[in-house]
Amino acid sequence: MRGRITLAILGLALGIVLGPGGAWQFSAFVGAALGYLLGDLLNLRRKIDALGQPDIKAPGAPTPAESRPIPPPAEPLPTEAAAASPAAARISVTPKATPQEAAPRTAAATEPDWFNRLSNVVKRWFTTGNVPVKVGAIISFFGFGFLLKYAVDNELLLLSIEFRLLGVAAVAITLTVVGWRMRERLRVYALSLQGTGTGILYLTIFAAMRLYGLIPPGLAFVLLIVLTLSSGAIAVLQNSRALAILGIVGGFLAPILVSTGTGNHVVLFSYYLVLNAAILGIAWFRAWRELNVIGFGFTFIIGGIWGYQNYSAELFASTEPFLVVYFIFYLAIAILFASRQPPELKGVVDGTLVFGTPVIAFALQSVLVEDFEYGLAISAATVALLYAVTAKALFRARGGQFRLLVEAFLAMAVAFGTITIPLALDARWTAAAWALEGAALIWVGVRQNRILARASGSLLVIASGISFAISGWDSGEGLAVLNGNFLGGLLISTASLFSANYLGRDSDRFAELQRLAAGLLFFWGVLWWLGSGLAEINDRIDSGYFATASSLYFAASSVALLLVGQRLDWNIARKTTLAYILTLFIPISNIAVTDSHPAAYLGWLSWPAAFAAQYFILWSLRERFREPINVLHTVTLLALSGLLMWEVAWQVDRADISRTWTQVAAGLVPGVLATGVMYFRDRINWPLVTNRAAYLLAGCGALIGVQLLIVMALSAISAGGTAPLDYVPLLNPLDLLTAFALLLALRWLLMPWVKGRFADRDWRLGIEGLAIVAFATSTSAVIRALHHLGGVAWDAGILLSSVLVQAALSIYWGLLAFVGM
Repeated sequence: MRGRITLAILGLALGIVLGPGGAWQFSAFVGAALGYLLGDLLNLRRKIDALGQPDIKAPGAPTPAESRPIPPPAEPLPTEAAAASPAAARISVTPKATPQEAAPRTAAATEPDWFNRLSNVVKRWFTTGNVPVKVGAIISFFGFGFLLKYAVDNELLLLSIEFRLLGVAAVAITLTVVGWRMRERLRVYALSLQGTGTGILYLTIFAAMRLYGLIPPGLAFVLLIVLTLSSGAIAVLQNSRALAILGIVGGFLAPILVSTGTGNHVVLFSYYLVLNAAILGIAWFRAWRELNVIGFGFTFIIGGIWGYQNYSAELFASTEPFLVVYFIFYLAIAILFASRQPPELKGVVDGTLVFGTPVIAFALQSVLVEDFEYGLAISAATVALLYAVTAKALFRARGGQFRLLVEAFLAMAVAFGTITIPLALDARWTAAAWALEGAALIWVGVRQNRILARASGSLLVIASGISFAISGWDSGEGLAVLNGNFLGGLLISTASLFSANYLGRDSDRFAELQRLAAGLLFFWGVLWWLGSGLAEINDRIDSGYFATASSLYFAASSVALLLVGQRLDWNIARKTTLAYILTLFIPISNIAVTDSHPAAYLGWLSWPAAFAAQYFILWSLRERFREPINVLHTVTLLALSGLLMWEVAWQVDRADISRTWTQVAAGLVPGVLATGVMYFRDRINWPLVTNRAAYLLAGCGALIGVQLLIVMALSAISAGGTAPLDYVPLLNPLDLLTAFALLLALRWLLMPWVKGRFADRDWRLGIEGLAIVAFATSTSAVIRALHHLGGVAWDAGILLSSVLVQAALSIYWGLLAFVGM
């Protein structure tokens, strides 16, 4: 009965407002009649719906199912009544699924995305419960707003505007009061009436102040505050999330609606402080995430817009306290949201508030303190300390119950503590903040199984590096190492590596895609780590020391990556360290370009450290990657040989002696190394015994082959000068090197272990090839002797046409043939 009377009153008011001036009595009567009939229709609809409910079966009485078929029960619909009693909602009765139905239902139980969830909420609101009441409430809310303007423009009302607005306000208050009194019996209907009344009151106050100037802005402001607080209170008392949201949205829009363009920011932010205090108070009783996010969005978006348009340095003292209080409010709201969850969800983190609050507040803070030296660094240190203290207090108070929130706060403490150093030296914080935020989003996305957070976090980490690169390298800025260039790059690298590790360990339906993203982020992080180090070395160190510093940096970085990989059981990190030796080509290239030598500029210190790091990596991974490790042992031996050949040749070349001495000294190095391997092959367990094939077979074979190639090249092109010594056949440097190379190769081929690794045919080919090399190099030795002792010019044409050379070779080849037979 009350519903029909209420709708009749609403129809009466509409008739008075909308009716023509001379016949408003008739239109009022028609409106009242239509409202009453609509209420009667709704009452009839409820009775019809009630007929579809199963009757309570008395003992022994037949059930309706025995006389007529019953359609399958629908899925229970979430209503605000269920929200009022979470326990009742959890104990709702649902039809038992058959085995055939259970499998597809389980397979489909995936979390819908935000668009589908929003669509479902809107669809449910318009298709379930008391639909006519909901639609009528919406139409009434917007209708009153348009009606006020329309009535004034067309002069439809003969009553004074004061009377008309008071009448509208009276109707709105009546709707709210009636809705409050009906809250126990018809909850959805009652809340719809209260929401409609509250919305009409917001619009009425706005119209009275802005459109007609009937009340001053100050009074309108106070009325809107009272209305907002009142709607929040009745929403909490009735556990109505929708009503609270309506009140808060109206409250935040109020200063925009009543603004005359002359207000000051202190009044605006003080009013928003009251609203946020109301949200904090509601959060003490209810975990209404939508309300928290709406307040968060309005506060920081409107505050940011005001700051962009109006802030100046002289307003700092009257602006900074509000930003600090807002930050603390939403930090507390995030904690209350986690603590007010049901027992099975206790400690769930609202990522928007937990990570959005510090990032947005820090961005606004950067504008406020841009005129203060070290202002942003002090702010970052303060925030880091606040998060650390809060995390410790939460852990002590709740222990493992708030583990996720504690970890999030600790992550923020570490993040802001880390960026304090570069911020103290320069203002390059944006890209680093993006990278840290991206890593935090990935962390939350993995912990809460949210694919959107993981995807956006990955893109944000990549974008941070691109942004940092575009901003350029400020050469010479700040202190060495402790500057925004280097530390900013390392922060991007650290965020990328952290994200890669976290994504790579997660396994769900997107596991394959996540592993691909993890690999990309990992190599992005390694690239930024090595690139930042090289850029800093190039910026701070004399070009002569670049090779030394870069080789040490690569060595330390690779060992650190290996230790992290071992500690975290991170396979991609361990595998990447196997490529460490390739990074040494960068300092080697620098040595070649600067026309230097490996031991120069403290190279005698850096290169042993570099090869020590390489052998540490090979030793640490000896059991995990056997095949690649064997290859890398051989490559490392050859690289060491090449570096030593370079250094020995440079040192000998400094002396004022024949070029032959330099060439022979370089050619001697691989043979000496091969001799050492062959001698210690059974005396040093690691790496020679455990990797015998890599050293004794592949390594020595390659070294001996290199030495023979050097000997053959020198025999073909070098005259074998021995200045400042006299030339002595067979006892000159080139002939001695040739004999050493041939004997070493023969000794290697005759070793039983090496011989056993070749097929008989291949081994014989090796012996025959060595004989051919011996014939060619010995022939060259005879020709060189004739050049030095017989005075034949060192020219191919002259040597071949010389009778002395031809005679000597005939005799020598004849002797070889005789010995051969």
